[in-house]
Amino acid sequence: MRREPESEHTQFCEVCDDEKPLGQFGRRKRAPNGRANVCRPCVKAANSRANQDPAVIRKRRDARLRRVYGITLSDYERMGRQQQWRCAICGRKAVAGDRLVVDHDHDKPHGQAVRRLLCRGENSALGHFGDSSARLDLGASYLRKHGK
Repeated sequence: MRREPESEHTQFCEVCDDEKPLGQFGRRKRAPNGRANVCRPCVKAANSRANQDPAVIRKRRDARLRRVYGITLSDYERMGRQQQWRCAICGRKAVAGDRLVVDHDHDKPHGQAVRRLLCRGENSALGHFGDSSARLDLGASYLRKHGK
């Protein structure tokens, strides 16, 4: 049974059953009063619990890889095993707590753009050089000329 709040500026949370000001509830266009049914602290606690669940973490990673790169988490793990979890450029092994990132060609269609797995530094460097091998060669010759 749904209880009525004491004021038009409050509502009850469906999780904690506390009456709280409307400002404690997120906005929802489809709700009759334009507010969510669960207060922000309860949503935050639920998300915090979900972020600790390995199954949820895998599911979210899989969804992101599918959405951004057109590959599955299984594809990513297969690529990692093939590369022995080493960066395809520098050959360094991914350190604990960090992972290899997906290198992709921005000019190719979704799902066909994935190249290899790289460490964050090498992937950023390619991005800063605009994925241009000519600019990368110029950068390498600059470093050779100036002592590195």
